[in-house]
Amino acid sequence: MRADRLLSLVLLLQARGRATAQAIAAELEVSVRTVYRDLEALVASGVPVLTESGPGGGCRLMEGYRFPLRGLSPDEAEALLILGVPGVLRELGLHTALDAAQRQIRVTAGVGAEPGGTERAGAGTALVHLDMPRWFGGQEQVPCLQDLARALRSSQRLALRYPPGDEPVNAEPRVVGPLGLVNKAGIWYLVASRTGSPAIRVFRAGRIASARVLAEPFERPAGFELAGFWRQWSADFEASRPRLPVTLRASPRALALFTEVFGQGAAPALAAALPPDEHGWRVLTLSFEHERAAAHRLAGFGDQVEVLAPPSVRAALVATARQILGRYDAAER
Repeated sequence: MRADRLLSLVLLLQARGRATAQAIAAELEVSVRTVYRDLEALVASGVPVLTESGPGGGCRLMEGYRFPLRGLSPDEAEALLILGVPGVLRELGLHTALDAAQRQIRVTAGVGAEPGGTERAGAGTALVHLDMPRWFGGQEQVPCLQDLARALRSSQRLALRYPPGDEPVNAEPRVVGPLGLVNKAGIWYLVASRTGSPAIRVFRAGRIASARVLAEPFERPAGFELAGFWRQWSADFEASRPRLPVTLRASPRALALFTEVFGQGAAPALAAALPPDEHGWRVLTLSFEHERAAAHRLAGFGDQVEVLAPPSVRAALVATARQILGRYDAAER
C-alpha cells in the first residue's frame, strides 16, 4: 500500500538524516521515479522534505522535524512495545530514552486505552522478556560498554586499551572505527575497523580495559551491514576452530546428559547415533578441539562412556583416570 510506503519513507529519512533517491529506492524496493513521486506527496501533505542536488546532496527532513506516530495501527504499535525495555538496552544506557519513546507510542497510537480514554491496567507491561545468557553462564562485566555505544552512535573513533598483561608495556592504544555492537548469548562484542587497515575485526568488549572516544569522526564503509557481517564472521569462526572427531559408546544415563553438558551442539550427533543395543547403549561421534579437552570432558561420565577412537583419546582418558585414582590414593595414606 502506498500509505505504508510513505510512512516507511519518512521514517527512513528521519533515521538516516540524509539519503539519495537511489539509496531510498533500493531500501524500499521501488524505482527512483516512484521515490520522487512519493517525496512530492509528502511535501503536499505538509511534511518538510528538502532535496539538494549535486555531490553530497540528497533528500532530508527539515532540521528538528519529527514525524508524529499517529499513523501507526494498534498492531504495529504492539509490535514495537511487546519487548518492553530489553536488558541489553539498559546495559547500553538507552533504557530511559526507550521507555519514553514507548510511552509516546502507547499514547499516540491509543494502545492499552479503555474506551473512555483512560489507560488499561497493566497496559505498559512487557509481554515478552529476553533472558539471553545461558544457564550457569554468569554475566560478564563490561565497564566500557556505554563509551563504546556513545562512539558508535556519534560515528567517532575509539582509542582502546587492554589490561597490562594482555598487551606490550608502553603499547600505543588501538584506534578503531566502531561499526556495531553484538550481544552473543550475554557476551558483548565490538565490531570495528583498525585505523589504516580495511580489515574488519571483532573485539570482546569485556576484555577492553578503557575506551576513549576521540574527536575524530569515522565514516562507515559503504554497504556494510552488521547482521550480515556477523553471520559470515560466525560461520568462518566456527569453521576455523580445530575439530577432533571422537567415536564413543554411551549409556542411556550419559546420553540423557549430553545436551546439558555439551549444549545444543550435541544434538546433531545424538540424531545421527546408531540404534541402541540390547542395553540401550548407542555409538555416536562428538567433536572436540583437541585430545586433552576430549579426555577431560568425557572423564566426568565415568564408566558410562567408552571411547572407541581415536586411540590417542582413549589413552588420554585412561591416563586421566589413573591420575585421579593416584590423587585420592595419596590423600588416603
